[in-house]
Amino acid sequence: MENKKNNETDLAKWLSGELSPTEKDAFEQSEDYKAYAKIINAMEKLSDPAYDEDEVLSKIKEKIASQPKVRKLNIRYMYGAAASLILLIGLYFFLNNTTKPFQTDFGQQLAVILPDGSEIILNSKTTLHYDKDSFINNRILQLDGEAYFKVTKGSPFKVVTNEGTVEVLGTQFNVDTNDDFFEVKCYSGKVRVTNDQKAERILTKGNAHRTYNNMATNWDFDPTNASWISGENTFTNTPLLQVIDALEDQYEIEIKNSETFKDEYFTGRFSNTDRDLALKTVFGAMNIAYELNDNSVKLSKK
Repeated sequence: MENKKNNETDLAKWLSGELSPTEKDAFEQSEDYKAYAKIINAMEKLSDPAYDEDEVLSKIKEKIASQPKVRKLNIRYMYGAAASLILLIGLYFFLNNTTKPFQTDFGQQLAVILPDGSEIILNSKTTLHYDKDSFINNRILQLDGEAYFKVTKGSPFKVVTNEGTVEVLGTQFNVDTNDDFFEVKCYSGKVRVTNDQKAERILTKGNAHRTYNNMATNWDFDPTNASWISGENTFTNTPLLQVIDALEDQYEIEIKNSETFKDEYFTGRFSNTDRDLALKTVFGAMNIAYELNDNSVKLSKK
């Protein structure tokens, strides 16, 4: 296991140019480097003219140098996680399953560069998949969870969820979806939102839309705040049950008696790096008593 971590660290350092000449020569003689080189060679043979492999690899290296593309919140995983993503992106083109999903676990974030250069950051407990064979000409993805999108201009781009659909031509937006919950925030450009009742709305920069229990809500927000990407989850008159789901997904905890507060709504934010502070921020503001025991939180009325 230690060997594997060391190899992943060497790969990440090689990509970001941090290996010394001696370390670089040694790494390029390793089996891991040879396997990675095969992926690069195979990618160079891709015939799809719409996919610029050099550009994507350049973006990958640039992102690793500044901000790891796959990371757990704990910084010690940075190099290994970054290396794992590079292999994942390379292998993506050769998997027989054309809708191989990208998934995150509790407290994880995952950055994905699509074949068209679009970038997606998945929040915790999120699944994303799409058909690699048809994506360039048919940019459709399926999402379950929350993700931030930075879409390159081109053919129509569609994000499909169980609760609604978002269509764009080139923009930045966030989608959060759960059972009976569908929320979209537009950070730039323009998006068309269609909920599960087939109602449509056009969102521009700073507009937000939510459908919850068949009720639609629209409001304006500050698009300069990237919310969970910058380290805090932000909510505007959001059902407390949805906020509790976000806490559970972020910190891998079980919050009991939440149904007691199903009619409550929360406006505010919580840290996604400090569990105790997050619990105090949310439930303290809501005047809700809570008892923390290991990974379980019990709620009660004061």
